[in-house]
Amino acid sequence: MSEKNKKCIICYSIRYFIAAVILLIIVSLTMSNKLHYLSFITPENFAWLVIIAGSLVFIVKLFLYFKNKT
Repeated sequence: MSEKNKKCIICYSIRYFIAAVILLIIVSLTMSNKLHYLSFITPENFAWLVIIAGSLVFIVKLFLYFKNKT
């Protein structure tokens, strides 16, 4: 694959962020009376989600590393 055809990971990150913000704005404008369903999303719950997801990814990658090492 040539250098021209490689996808820029920073560009993808920016695009996904902008898409998420636009989606959040649309949801908040159209469903303002039903947003109480999202009250369980707190910084602490999100932190737990990141910790659990990161731990799972680490365990899977560690398992695959040791599996391919032998």
